[in-house]
Amino acid sequence: MRYSLTTKITVIFAIGFIVICTLFFMFFKLQHERILGKISENHYNSISWLLSLYQKSNMPEDWERYFKNFDLAYVKNANLQKAIFDQGTLVSRSDTLIGIVDTISYKNNLYLRIKNQSVTIILESTLHSGNDSILASFIIVMALFISLYVSIFRSLVPLKKLRSDIRKFAAGNMDGVCVVNFSKGNDEISEVAYEFNNAACKIKDLIMSRQLFLRTIMHELKTPIGKGRIVSEMIEDDTQKERLIAIFERLNILINEFAKIEQLLSKSYSLDYAKYRFSLILDQAKDMMLLDDFNSNVKVNLNSDPLLKVDFQLFSLAIKNLIDNALKYSDDKKVLITCDNKTISIKNHGKPLDRSIEHYKQAFIRDNSSKASGMGLGLYIIEHICSMHKFSLDYNYADGYHEFLIKFGKLNNEKA
Repeated sequence: MRYSLTTKITVIFAIGFIVICTLFFMFFKLQHERILGKISENHYNSISWLLSLYQKSNMPEDWERYFKNFDLAYVKNANLQKAIFDQGTLVSRSDTLIGIVDTISYKNNLYLRIKNQSVTIILESTLHSGNDSILASFIIVMALFISLYVSIFRSLVPLKKLRSDIRKFAAGNMDGVCVVNFSKGNDEISEVAYEFNNAACKIKDLIMSRQLFLRTIMHELKTPIGKGRIVSEMIEDDTQKERLIAIFERLNILINEFAKIEQLLSKSYSLDYAKYRFSLILDQAKDMMLLDDFNSNVKVNLNSDPLLKVDFQLFSLAIKNLIDNALKYSDDKKVLITCDNKTISIKNHGKPLDRSIEHYKQAFIRDNSSKASGMGLGLYIIEHICSMHKFSLDYNYADGYHEFLIKFGKLNNEKA
């Protein structure tokens, strides 16, 4: 069972609180027993000396002063005297020459009563119990203990905020994490939160500058592409005209793809789900590739035409990249596409990979031994798109054929 840091600290302090209370209770009890022992001893000594003086017929003239020597004083409060008589507990009784001597316990204190035919007196001890100093020490220790507990909890407040900021940071919410005037505390946790805020602000600035740079480039590229598209319409040779139009259309599609990839990698792309047949998605991927010989190089076997709930543009881009990679790295420039109710399979003939498929799924990784060009983002983007759609991307190599499988399952098809 997992417990939070706050819970662990609370449990530790609760145990410490119980231990401190137990120790002070024991000190209080021991001190009280010691004082009661001292009072009993004073009772015994005062009566012993008084009996000795009585036998010598040398009774004290000032009784109050005599008992003061044994830290005893008269109880002059009539209500207290009555309470001692009525509610006190008799501890011991002695029948002496000067009368009956009783030791009475009342409210955790001992009183001495001397009773004879002529007088009855009650004496109480004037000794200080010492419990006041113990109580004061207890209050001071508990105040320090509670102050330490509150101080530690205040130190944990930046840690809770840091955890929340890390979650926001992981979700791509940079604005909610980066605070311009972030106050720096004196403890280590506050310093960590301060440094994390600085790092988040720097990363946010880097992402914004990268996005601005890429979008500026794409915007500037669209201007000459647009002008080239207009100029190509003025060419009288239909063959050259169609070629130039196809080239500029291809460049325009590539710019749009770069925009989608930039949004995808910067975590700023939100999926627009809708229901589409796979055949329609494949037609969109075919249009994006702008290949004149697509049907001669790509063979399609639709065992079924599933209805998929996907982002049309983004999933078409993934299918297009898979087909494009298969054509690039195929020995015979042939690709076989097969689809059923659970999977989409794209196969091509080629040599085995030099490394595991996980290596090639990383960003900016491609086969250097191949003559195919590119930045090595194909498989990285494809897997990312499949993951966003909750699809799995698997790879197999058998009998000289590479096969990529997008598994969406029948459940997705039925829900769609």
